[in-house]
Amino acid sequence: MNKAIRATRKKSKVMAIAIKAISVLFVIALVAAPTVLHNSFGYGISPVLSGSMRPYAQPGDAFITIIRPASDLKVGDIVTLHSANSADLYAHRIIELRQLNGLVRIITKGDANPTAEEDPFLVSPDEQVPVTIARILWIGKVLVYLTSVQGRQAGMILLVVANVLALVLSMFKKKVKERNLRLEQVYKDLYVEARATKAKDQKKMQLYKELYAESRNELQTIKEI
Repeated sequence: MNKAIRATRKKSKVMAIAIKAISVLFVIALVAAPTVLHNSFGYGISPVLSGSMRPYAQPGDAFITIIRPASDLKVGDIVTLHSANSADLYAHRIIELRQLNGLVRIITKGDANPTAEEDPFLVSPDEQVPVTIARILWIGKVLVYLTSVQGRQAGMILLVVANVLALVLSMFKKKVKERNLRLEQVYKDLYVEARATKAKDQKKMQLYKELYAESRNELQTIKEI
């Protein structure tokens, strides 16, 4: 019984450690992967926030991008650029490329927009520009939500809930452990009592055996007389 309890406890402990390790690795990968992919390999994610690229992309989709020198761009590429009037990013298709005073003049247009951007984008030929290489459905909504105030608040709430659940689980595990320890002590006491009873019974059996042998000897002696 003791061995079974210890084996079960050891298995539960190993499983708990494995779950914690996997959770930590998952969180690290989720947080670090985009940065590692961008810094080491030039990959990025650009959420689609408007319908300017319909029908190719819908709001809530996301573009997977890779950085390339402006000199390697070509008409038809979908590039992610900074708006001329703000720091906002937009992803539109290149409709014209020109060389202007040693710079690359990029003219873009959303597929659903009637006209091109009013202010062309000027970059040096060596400057890195994110170019779309794939489209993923709906993931952009998640990214936009997570970066919003509501998304951050929801993340904080989930973090608090996760901590509360971890605390409840820890308390439950503590109670289970205490219960198992009590059961182990009960089983140990019963085992010791059973062994003591068995030893006492063996002594009684030995005593009865000796008394029986003595009574037979006395009876044999009387018969001989």
